[in-house]
Amino acid sequence: MAALLSRPIRRAIAIGLAIICSAPGVLSADPEPPSDSPAAAVRENPAGEKPAGLGASVPTGGPHPHGFRQIGVDAKYLVTRPLHLDRDGKIKIALTVGTAGALFLLRNRIRGKAQEDRSDARDQFLQKPRIMGKAAFAPSLSLIAYGASFLTRDDREKETAVLLLESMAFTGVGVGLGQFVLSSQRPEEGKEVRFFRWGGHGISGDAGLAASVVPVLRRQYLTVHPEDGTTLRFWKRSATGILYAGAALTVYQRINNDKHWAPDAFLGMVTGLTVGETLCDSHDSSRQEKRTHLSLEASPSGVGLRVRF
Repeated sequence: MAALLSRPIRRAIAIGLAIICSAPGVLSADPEPPSDSPAAAVRENPAGEKPAGLGASVPTGGPHPHGFRQIGVDAKYLVTRPLHLDRDGKIKIALTVGTAGALFLLRNRIRGKAQEDRSDARDQFLQKPRIMGKAAFAPSLSLIAYGASFLTRDDREKETAVLLLESMAFTGVGVGLGQFVLSSQRPEEGKEVRFFRWGGHGISGDAGLAASVVPVLRRQYLTVHPEDGTTLRFWKRSATGILYAGAALTVYQRINNDKHWAPDAFLGMVTGLTVGETLCDSHDSSRQEKRTHLSLEASPSGVGLRVRF
């Protein structure tokens, strides 16, 4: 693979991936809940059990929200998340903007080198991972996950199916809005960048769709736990690496095929990863709320509050 990518482009991809690895949490930085809130009680977790908080995979047997009401909750969470960024979230946004700016300054050089070294072998190699950026990829995975729920009898698979479709749909919305704000031309058409015009290509849709499935699959199935054995840890980490590599290669495929400038492809991947991570955070938040119930109960001996976990 290294032979297929030139040195300047490998460096650009490495820099982008370094930012991307931290970028999924850009809109996921939850402020600490009040100490007396149910969510805080869940996070403290006096029993010592690992909570399903940010970055945790979903344990089987717990609540797995996946109905229409949850979709509305997710949409609200996604829209309001930027209003609650902590210091780390703001830093990650700044790093993402800085990386996109650097790629913009280098975009002509990156494009020139990619086209100079382009070959049929590279085109064929990059076409394989690009399947992740196809419109049917996420729905296909969603259908498989939903069908699997009838075999596993676990709502986790239904939740996964809904998350995959949500991540694809909201990523599409984000990409569409981004292309309106940054209405740049395709490299094969020109270099002009206009703002607030329809019909632009400032954010890659293929890169966004490819990245949108990664956080969902990672958070639902591939997070490593202390109790995991060596083989399972290796499999989870390998599968996670393959998913991120597929998304990154889809980004480069758009550059190699002269369909997007480097910053446009980068921003597409950031959009997909961020949307997917934020939706998973929304489900974690809903899961915590369902695990904690506060009720007022009356009995002959008096009235009191009851908290159930």
